Amino acid sequence: MFERILFPLDFSEQSLRMFDCLLELEHLGTKEVILCHVAPAGQGLTPEQQTIMDDLEKNLGEVGIKASEAVEQGSPVEKVLDVATREKVSLIAMASSGKGRAREFLVGSTSFGVLRSTAIPVLINKFEVVERGGRTVVAPACKSIFRKALVPIDFSSCTATCMELIPQLSRLGLGESVLFHVLESSKANIDDESKFRVIMDDVTAKLDALRLDLVHQGCKVSTHVHFGTVSYNILEASRELEATLIILGAHRKSLLREITLGGNSETVVRRSQAPLLIVPCER
Repeated sequence: MFERILFPLDFSEQSLRMFDCLLELEHLGTKEVILCHVAPAGQGLTPEQQTIMDDLEKNLGEVGIKASEAVEQGSPVEKVLDVATREKVSLIAMASSGKGRAREFLVGSTSFGVLRSTAIPVLINKFEVVERGGRTVVAPACKSIFRKALVPIDFSSCTATCMELIPQLSRLGLGESVLFHVLESSKANIDDESKFRVIMDDVTAKLDALRLDLVHQGCKVSTHVHFGTVSYNILEASRELEATLIILGAHRKSLLREITLGGNSETVVRRSQAPLLIVPCER
């Protein structure tokens, strides 16, 4: 499914922890990982960086994944996108590289820049920065990413994209999916009990129909509904349900607008503590 993965690497501790996650993805049918480093103009890999790169390639080979290098110079976002297009990758996997206070989870400018412009699925993982012994360290966070996925459902065309993706991931090892819908407080008045019940029954029936379709395809699926603000409830549900991944279908133009101006997708991407698989979909 994700046969060719592009892995942007800046040799930070976050990106090296993200590499550990790549080794977990070999069951997804990955055949090749392109290790991509973008250096400043006029520079290449240092001897230390080349040693690390060689070790990473060796580790990939040990689990049966081909490795190749792409060392570029210039703008990280531009070059990552160029390599992704040139190599015809099916997934971009990258670490958050946001610089923030200890224990904050942030997405850096490179990650957001890639999300703004690519039509390729992007897997982003974040790594908790904690204080230990008077210094900051990055905590590992790569255990069983595909154990339990929270899948926000808005009944748009992105729903169809996610419904096609879940069976493929399930066949490759996704343990469980939770179809999750938020009844927006701005669109459903909880004080009007009879009308609210009609809306709730309609949403529940639609989610159940999606669930049954996936169950018939061999997927383990449950459903969950919250009421309130979309982004807040997605983030709360991911914690409440102990999701190890959020699969976020996002219209590319909407995602561009939201990441630029703020919105549900932008908020979830920025604040989620769980890894995110962001899947562009067409209207």
